[in-house]
Amino acid sequence: MRLALVVVAGALVFPGRALSALPPPPLVTGSAATATVPFPTVAVDLPHTAWVVQDEDSAPLVDAGTLSRWLTYLAIMLMVGSVTFGAITRRAFRRSGTPSDELEAWYRRAGLRWGLIGSVMFLLAAAGRLYAQVVAFLFPGDPLTLADFGTIVFDTGWGERWLIQVGAGLSAAVGFALARRGAPGGGPVAVAGAIATAVTLPLTGHALAASWHWSITLPLQALHVLAGATWLGSLLLLVLVVFGAGADAERRERTVADLIAVFSPVAMVGVAGAVVMGTVLSVSYVGSWAGLWQTAYGRTLLVKIGLLGLTALLGVYNWRRLRPRLGTPGSAGRLFQSARLELLVGALLLVATAILVALPAPHV
Repeated sequence: MRLALVVVAGALVFPGRALSALPPPPLVTGSAATATVPFPTVAVDLPHTAWVVQDEDSAPLVDAGTLSRWLTYLAIMLMVGSVTFGAITRRAFRRSGTPSDELEAWYRRAGLRWGLIGSVMFLLAAAGRLYAQVVAFLFPGDPLTLADFGTIVFDTGWGERWLIQVGAGLSAAVGFALARRGAPGGGPVAVAGAIATAVTLPLTGHALAASWHWSITLPLQALHVLAGATWLGSLLLLVLVVFGAGADAERRERTVADLIAVFSPVAMVGVAGAVVMGTVLSVSYVGSWAGLWQTAYGRTLLVKIGLLGLTALLGVYNWRRLRPRLGTPGSAGRLFQSARLELLVGALLLVATAILVALPAPHV
């Protein structure tokens, strides 16, 4: 069962229907609140604009909203990964001392293409998240109308912040499109837009409703997303571009060692940032050890931590065992297979994250 009461500008409304004019309920304090009422779970994920009442045991773990969030994370990985991959290739070719303008340009065009694909995917996923948010406010059987979308987008805090995210996605799309055409200024716009999509993502998540002040949790969450996207996104672009369709085998063997040499420290910084920021945020959101196994949020968080650890271990294996062998026959192929496995576990990690952010955190 899922019901919703929305408080907009002091009026208690259902989608499209104002029931009464009254001040916001005393249960809602600060930017958001969680309260106990005669329902199994109450979670507020639209700060200062809504109550969302949901039966945690009957709600599906995977729905349209989960898919939209997963695609959002994948899109950010592609955009941030494209930007990072461009920096890695420039650095690698300078370090090698072997000029290869043609190969570097080929890598650059391929990276920008995936960045543009990521920006379009981000905008489509944003539309999916909006649809899921609107549906969450409807009673079963209520028709879905354009007015419902307008109410969520223009009359709620969630909608205002969603528009900021869409603006970031549009900026990234324009930047990547211009950069692919070689237009002046396209690259910096793409970089700024890609970073903005990662930094603004927490605006519609737990960071604004945490027990700690948002000025602490919001930057931590933004850095967590950006660090993870830098790590897994750059690895994804290496696999897609360097080992992707159309990549010449001779070219690949000639440059992969130089690329990995530059990528490895970038990945280590990304892993460290994601782990440190994620650990601090977990303390804020869960609040106690018991919350890890006594709540759905905590149990899902444990799954995410396990997948993160497995992904990091695969990365360490690639770094310690496979990287030193690069340059020998077949070494690049073995690294590619291991990197694909690391990305597969990373994709499952994103699924766990997409489920996690929709669950009520115990300590908000």
